[in-house]
Amino acid sequence: MPTSRKPLRPAAPAGVEAQALATRVLAMQAEAGLTIAMRMPILMKGALGDSSGQREATKAVVEKVSAVVESSFAASCAATMFWWGLALNPLAQIDLSEAAAKVANSTLEPFARRTRANAARLTGRRR
Repeated sequence: MPTSRKPLRPAAPAGVEAQALATRVLAMQAEAGLTIAMRMPILMKGALGDSSGQREATKAVVEKVSAVVESSFAASCAATMFWWGLALNPLAQIDLSEAAAKVANSTLEPFARRTRANAARLTGRRR
């Protein structure tokens, strides 16, 4: 049986980006669950008039709005860098899945940073 003489392709860089993205999402899920579990009693006190609970609710809303703004800016920058790279070097080999994973990673970064900080703050852990 004849064998192929084609050299084996190295692992695609997109695989590394995708793995980093999957790892980030899993870590965020765990930290978000922890944050929700730790925040619920504080928010319940706030609903009953406790000022610290009301501050926590305000902080959560402001934090989410700022994360959305920062995330959309990061996604726009990452996508723009991809398109500028393509426009300036049209003959370059482009891996669309790697570019998409980079955009997704940069989009999740503001949320990941805040989720990690909240989990640490609410559980009393120090980073």
